[in-house]
Amino acid sequence: MSDVREMLLHSRTRTILTSAATFSALSLLPKLLVVAKDVAAAFYFGTGQALDVYLMALVLIGMPVSIIVVALQTTLIPALVGKDVDTAAGLLGSALKFSLLALLIVLPVWLLMLPSALNVLYPGATDSTKSNLQEACYWMIPYYFLNGINLLMYGALQARKVFWLNALLPSMFPIAILAALWFTQEADIHALLIGTATGSLLECLVLFGMLMRSGWFKWRSTAGYGLRSVLQKSLPLMFGGILGSLAPLVEQIISFSLGPGAVSLLSYGNKVPAAVNTLLVTAIGIVILPHFADLIAARQWRECRELHLRLSLIIMAIGATVTAGGFAFANDIIRLLFERGAFTPTDSGEAANVMRAYLLQLPFLLAAMVSLRTLAAMGKTTAMTAIVATQLIFGSSLAYLFSGYFGVTGVAIGTAVGTLISMCLLAWAARRGIKEQLSREPT
Repeated sequence: MSDVREMLLHSRTRTILTSAATFSALSLLPKLLVVAKDVAAAFYFGTGQALDVYLMALVLIGMPVSIIVVALQTTLIPALVGKDVDTAAGLLGSALKFSLLALLIVLPVWLLMLPSALNVLYPGATDSTKSNLQEACYWMIPYYFLNGINLLMYGALQARKVFWLNALLPSMFPIAILAALWFTQEADIHALLIGTATGSLLECLVLFGMLMRSGWFKWRSTAGYGLRSVLQKSLPLMFGGILGSLAPLVEQIISFSLGPGAVSLLSYGNKVPAAVNTLLVTAIGIVILPHFADLIAARQWRECRELHLRLSLIIMAIGATVTAGGFAFANDIIRLLFERGAFTPTDSGEAANVMRAYLLQLPFLLAAMVSLRTLAAMGKTTAMTAIVATQLIFGSSLAYLFSGYFGVTGVAIGTAVGTLISMCLLAWAARRGIKEQLSREPT
């Protein structure tokens, strides 16, 4: 019996790693397009104030989506696994309507709070910068709604283990921005804003068409397809989403206090690590959740424990290898990608140091994602929220502390240390949760 279980576990591990590798390979095209978009942005904007405004507006307008929809998506995917097509289609429709209603209610409140929030978050910013930032947020309102819709539709595809659209469709985003920059041929922030909304709209149309054609989406007026249970489990994650959405904002606030262009340097330095995260961390997170949901629904707790340990060790080793390579070639990569136009050699050196610091967290992020998805499949959303809060406190405190010694690079170092702490806590919580279930099984 143990040989059969080991064979099945080995087969599932191979399937997960193969699916993640396929997802990563398919994601290369969008990532290359993102690199091209960033190269174009570096050429036109350099590390100027206009790009800082766009990046800050992108984070600010995305906060309600990070709080509401990301939490809902995390609990929706396990709920959709194993359901028949009709029931799953009704649940997705109910979840989409709830999300749109929630985002619609929150938006005017958030926009009314925005002027006061800007005074608190960016006290050193000029009135002109705050005005431009507020205007950029208004321009991003279409993106606000479209991004929320897209996240849930992507989640529905993940539950059905259809991963290729999750990998390829994000290419619409950089294509739209590149087209807008090509059309304007100047450093105009409106090109970035229009491209952002257009790319999200194209994603939405393709996703909606795919789901409708497959019969995986139906508008239903009832929430009787399990939405209440999904919402109850997502509530703690929504609180965690408030904390999680503050993390990039805190990084930007600390960077902004270091002087003009610091936010842009932080962004440029994180371009390659963020791309690697999409190729590896996002791939693992998308692929493994349905598998853990299957095991837990079947109450195969021993297999779940062994899969958690095996995957954590394998992908940490992969992450450490990638990090070592990134450390060695950081300067060459940054120079090759960005050092032209308004982007100077001094900017390249600083961005390369930021890149190395962000790459430090890659092995920890990968292992943390395995534990995070295990906890999500188990419905342990309260534990997840508590650990997110701990990570924010430690990561932000250390980012602020290290920024005093290492500048913008210190912000990234503090984030990496916070991720290490989070990884340890998540692994402990996942193993403890599985152990509790095993202790209830008959011997």
